[in-house]
Amino acid sequence: MKRGFATARTFVGRRVGVAVAAVAMLALAPGATGDVPLINLSVYGTLGQNGWYVSSVTLDWSFSGPLYSSTGCSNMTLTADTPGTTFTCTATSLDRSTTMSLSKTIKLDQTPPTLSKLAVRAGSRRLDLSWVASSDTQLVQVMRTSNASGGKSRLVYSGTMASFRDTRVKLGTRYRYTVTAIDQAGNRAAKTLAVAAPGTLFAPMPGERVSRAPVLRWTPVKRAQYYNVQLVRGKRILSAWPTTTHFQVPRSWVYHGHRYRLQRGAYRWYVWPGLGTLSANRYGGMLGGSSFVFSPA
Repeated sequence: MKRGFATARTFVGRRVGVAVAAVAMLALAPGATGDVPLINLSVYGTLGQNGWYVSSVTLDWSFSGPLYSSTGCSNMTLTADTPGTTFTCTATSLDRSTTMSLSKTIKLDQTPPTLSKLAVRAGSRRLDLSWVASSDTQLVQVMRTSNASGGKSRLVYSGTMASFRDTRVKLGTRYRYTVTAIDQAGNRAAKTLAVAAPGTLFAPMPGERVSRAPVLRWTPVKRAQYYNVQLVRGKRILSAWPTTTHFQVPRSWVYHGHRYRLQRGAYRWYVWPGLGTLSANRYGGMLGGSSFVFSPA
């Protein structure tokens, strides 16, 4: 049997800017003189990444030259996601001396990944972002925009983790973070949050709504032996002297002979560093003030 090669033409249609070429095998009977039927394939769809389509895909087969018969050459539109389905069109010349086949594999993924539970927590001179991405996510990117950058966005993270710690933040600067989950086909899901970098008093974040008694946290001060923490709601209702840089607000307490409870509403709090012994009653300048809103579930 005599064999030869011919190029079968593949056309890529609407929304697609990349053409795919295929090579087909001819089977010629001895002494055959018939014209060779060329198989033409037009593919219409939107290409994503890595050879995946991210929209419905239409296969449009056509032929050049006289034709006796064809199989597997029905025009069709794929709407269901598939990890890879191969379609093969086979044509026979009018004198049945020549056959030709052209195959095309379609990978279709129209479903974007999911992204949820985007949250931010403040630390000492840092912001910690966390999120939950679906299992089909191949890459997560974090873009940061700040009022100090004139609205310009910057890629600050690219990887597969479920969190990012930003240690390059400036006190009082407002940041907008956009977290994008990307799957194998290039489908994307994104969420955005805005936050101002807190000062010395960083947790809870200013104005943060909490559902349980919070732990107040602040940046340590050199040479401080203890701190004075004051809680205010209309008036001062609590004063404490922790030796660490955090203080657990109790659900109830006694201050100046009166019993108080943590009730629904807004609170402000302030911290001073204590220098020397507690009995010396010597303090540095106020570290700052912040607020939180207690809203029990």
